[in-house]
Amino acid sequence: MTGSSGIGKSHLLRAAAKEARQAGLAVATRAAFELDRAAPFITLASALQQIEPPTSAFAWVSEAGENQFRTLDRLAAALEDFVSSQPLVVVIDDAQWTDEFSALAVRELVTALASSPVRWVFARRRAGESTPGQQLVERLIRDGAPEVVLGRLDDEAVGQLCSKVVGATVDNTVLALAASCDGNPLQLEQLMRALMATGQLLVRDGIATVVGDQLPSSFVTIVEQTLSGLAAETRQLLGAGSVLGGRFTVDTLARLLGTRPAALLPSIQEATAAKVLVDRGDGLTFAHDLVRLAIYGGMGSAAKALYHREAAVIGREEDRSPVEVAEHLLRSGRSAREAVAMLREAALEVAPAAPSTAADLMLRALDVVGDDDAERPELVADTVRLLASAGRLERAQRLGEAALHAGLEPPTEAALLLGLAEAFKHAGRNPAAVEYASRGLSYPDVSEAVRARLWAVRAHAQFYTGDLTWADRAGSNAYASGMAAEEYGAAVFGLTARSLAAQAEGRLDDALAHASEATEIADGIGGEAAHWHPRIWLGDALAVQGRFEEASAIFRRGREESERLGTAWSAPLWHYYHAALLTAAGRLDEAVAETDAGVEVAENHAAYALAVPLLAGLARLAVLRGETSQARGYIERMRRWMADGITTAPEDATWAEGLLQEATAGPEAALGALVTIYDAMPRRSLLIVQDPGAAATLVRVALRAGDTERAELVVTTTRKLAERNPSVRAHEAAAAHAEGVLRRDPALLRLAIDGYREAGRPLALAAALEDAADVSADLAEARAFAEEALSIATSCGAGRTRRRLEQRLGRQPARQPSAESVLARLSQAERPVAILVAKGRSNREIAAELFLSRHTVDSHLRKIFAKLGINSRTLLARLVGEDGTNNAST
Repeated sequence: MTGSSGIGKSHLLRAAAKEARQAGLAVATRAAFELDRAAPFITLASALQQIEPPTSAFAWVSEAGENQFRTLDRLAAALEDFVSSQPLVVVIDDAQWTDEFSALAVRELVTALASSPVRWVFARRRAGESTPGQQLVERLIRDGAPEVVLGRLDDEAVGQLCSKVVGATVDNTVLALAASCDGNPLQLEQLMRALMATGQLLVRDGIATVVGDQLPSSFVTIVEQTLSGLAAETRQLLGAGSVLGGRFTVDTLARLLGTRPAALLPSIQEATAAKVLVDRGDGLTFAHDLVRLAIYGGMGSAAKALYHREAAVIGREEDRSPVEVAEHLLRSGRSAREAVAMLREAALEVAPAAPSTAADLMLRALDVVGDDDAERPELVADTVRLLASAGRLERAQRLGEAALHAGLEPPTEAALLLGLAEAFKHAGRNPAAVEYASRGLSYPDVSEAVRARLWAVRAHAQFYTGDLTWADRAGSNAYASGMAAEEYGAAVFGLTARSLAAQAEGRLDDALAHASEATEIADGIGGEAAHWHPRIWLGDALAVQGRFEEASAIFRRGREESERLGTAWSAPLWHYYHAALLTAAGRLDEAVAETDAGVEVAENHAAYALAVPLLAGLARLAVLRGETSQARGYIERMRRWMADGITTAPEDATWAEGLLQEATAGPEAALGALVTIYDAMPRRSLLIVQDPGAAATLVRVALRAGDTERAELVVTTTRKLAERNPSVRAHEAAAAHAEGVLRRDPALLRLAIDGYREAGRPLALAAALEDAADVSADLAEARAFAEEALSIATSCGAGRTRRRLEQRLGRQPARQPSAESVLARLSQAERPVAILVAKGRSNREIAAELFLSRHTVDSHLRKIFAKLGINSRTLLARLVGEDGTNNAST
């Protein structure tokens, strides 16, 4: 629900929560406060700890550690277990103040628990700033969550509300005054109560009329009139409470006023009776924050400063949030330096879980520190790094460039440039990352450790800008500097860049050697070096050599390490490379689910640079499956992210674009899309390294577009790749395949068929069989080739190839499964998931049993629900059960 302050959002939420309880649902509620943003996980954790009816299932959340990955995984499992016996509604009011980690958790959980009986209800007002809570709600709305926008009350409703508050029918004098509230329920209620409190509302014969000449003209005046009818002690209590903020205890309020808690009870009772304060059980709050602000604004400056000073002292003694204490110090007009220190301390504390919030705290500190303050340069450098790590690149760049222009000490300047380089690399804006890293490296007095990190960032960024020579050289420098300075993370990252560059140049033994050494260092040293997860690149280096089982084992171990260490940044990459293995094995349905899960994780964690290659992967898979309209959708999403400056390897984005063009617009359009891949040969052969069957496709496209020269270039490149790596059977087959297509040579194509069969590359094998059928002079042999290709395409789910071969062989298209057969309508990868759901397994249990990630199970379930037109695990279990009964009876 979206609406302005006082429009009735909270009232509707309370009504919804009450109705849910009456219906027997569990309800978890939380009204977020502005200070929630400085306490990672507090919004969601507090809601779950206050669940009704009470449960101990979420008692652990108050002690959740900094390992976000593990916390989210454990929370998803706990929620899934809980709702297996009782449906749950989670209600968050003032969602715009949701803390950053809770916002991330909700994004993940909404998807992960989509098939479970959990519903989420949020209320928010549109704040002027883009908070994590606002971003969460906007994301949910974009993903299809319904939004209810609350507007002003109409005249009839205004009259009804006024009559309900005063207990009598209101006349036109009341309605005329009420019109000044513009249909805002809170202001209307406060107005009626103020009129009654000051005796300016006369009720006679059941009709209420306005009397008097001191009528309120604004909301502040309404609140002032309400307060005028209260005792002086109560007004003082409300003033002190307005300083404490959103929620406070009677004990804290008594300490601030220098009295005993019991002495405040008469004033609290009077304030709650006047509907100014509300007793929430665990503390007091104002009826609405607008009321609190009106009271606070009416206090004198001296009184506010005094109360803030005392509140800071109490906050320290009660171990309150450093942010809360710092705000009191700043508003007291004293101890600005102490407040800055506390803000900085708070920023460093929350940065691992909430970098954007940490950056906001540092920006607040910078607002206080003068331009000439000696601490400012270091504060600026820290703030730039935090802004950058939170993805707020434009703000980081503006602040950083301004600081660089003003002049900093070389070590501080280099550290600032490193922060910018790392952030722009993480965001996929590789040219800018290269520029910042190069600027940092130009300083002669930079420490060896910082220099190592700068070289490592430059190495990876240089790879994605296409400069393989510099990628390898920078990676070598990162390794040398990192080992010398014991900055082992940079050494590991530099070696993985060298592995990528070597692979792109077709030096596959070198690629494996670099990735192996990086893994040995990470395993031996641990710490930050292990957090770079070199097994990502080790598994990839093994996979391109056709060592699929070893690669799969490496990926499995690496993913387990990632979950243990809580390095969420790597999760999309595990999905990406595992999907590549599945594609190579011809398991397209599973590859789609794996890639789709990777996109979901990347977008939830704002890792859009990793979402781009994953979307490209989905587009390629869609083309293979003959789903060109879906492929267009993925390409459009990919382009939107790339329009923001994200760059990626041409073997991802460009190849996907070219395949779609070839499938829909013809060879000339495909050739135009793929020109950068052709022209990078023979130096860069990464596409053929990773997908040997691509060589023949490139030759075929060039020939059909009339470009024999480029076709010859592909053949030469593939032959050199095979000669350089004689142990890789798939590349030998690719060389024979590419030249066989170029020369229309049956003998070469038969060699390709044998090679692909031995290498375990079913999709490439099907393509070679189809090409062999085209050139074979023996009709029986040609038909046998086509029949085998059709069988492979059908079993792999390669719909485009299957339909083409069916037409060639004069076959009728495969019949769609009967509408009564539920499991037959699901893919081979989806059926085990559906069967396990029917057996009552949770997503976590399914993932463990099928050796999948939880996100991949989520992806399978989304597709199952879409195919069957359902949205409930219970209904899925019933349908699968009925399907089994029907099959058994027949």
